[in-house]
Amino acid sequence: MKLTKLSLILGAAALLAACGDPRPPEEIVAERAQARWDALISREFETAWDYYTPGFREHTDSRDYDVEMRGRAVVWTDAEVVSAECEEDRCEVSVQVAYRIPHAPAQLSGMESSRRINETWIGIDRQWWYAE
Repeated sequence: MKLTKLSLILGAAALLAACGDPRPPEEIVAERAQARWDALISREFETAWDYYTPGFREHTDSRDYDVEMRGRAVVWTDAEVVSAECEEDRCEVSVQVAYRIPHAPAQLSGMESSRRINETWIGIDRQWWYAE
């Protein structure tokens, strides 16, 4: 009897895992995009690297990515996902990003600005990834 009960529990767990996240892709991608930007703003670049496609991560080491990102002139100060629109395995995400350039010429140094950027996210094996 215990073996049958365990089999049923394991079978149900496997079925739930196979179904994946029941939320619409737009919601999932918006959440992941915001988490990636939160990591960039916190300068947790290795965490942000985790959101890139498996192909990117296969060819770009997380430590190399961290070093590259720390060397950039721009410092992101805020980001908000504005929208996510998906079709099949591709989503276009719009993000409002605030930034500053600390070592800009004197008159511009410390000045903050913002702009909207568009990102592409792709679905691979039931998971959404940032595609640079």
